[in-house]
Amino acid sequence: MATKDEIKKALLRVAGDPVSGSIPALVDEMADAVLALDNASAETPKKVKPARGTVQQAEKETRVMEAVEQR
Repeated sequence: MATKDEIKKALLRVAGDPVSGSIPALVDEMADAVLALDNASAETPKKVKPARGTVQQAEKETRVMEAVEQR
């Protein structure tokens, strides 16, 4: 994970190192937002899809043996 200062430098470098304007004025808020996203993704792990043929996958499946409706 990058620090807030590293994120600020990267944002300014991508924007062309502006000295004045809206980018330098808002770069602190942008860096805070990126840092918050980075920290949030580290705290909430993504769900792992069960591998084919495992117990977790077998529990989710429902096998229909005969039709419910008649034609």
